[in-house]
Amino acid sequence: MEIYYGLDETGTRMWQLLTTAPNIDNAYEELLAEFEVDAELLRQNLSELLGQLVAKGLLRIHSADVESAPAI
Repeated sequence: MEIYYGLDETGTRMWQLLTTAPNIDNAYEELLAEFEVDAELLRQNLSELLGQLVAKGLLRIHSADVESAPAI
């Protein structure tokens, strides 16, 4: 059985940065610079996406992906 997951434009950009940035904090900072959004709302949305991706086994987070004072 195959399962497909879809993301909207913003979710796609989050995914791109999460998979190419050196760490989650860098991805967060880049998203904050690209989108006109409240920092706390972005933090919440990114955390929700990360949680969903991890829960579905699509993403693994390593402690090295988050700096000592994580933005998320």
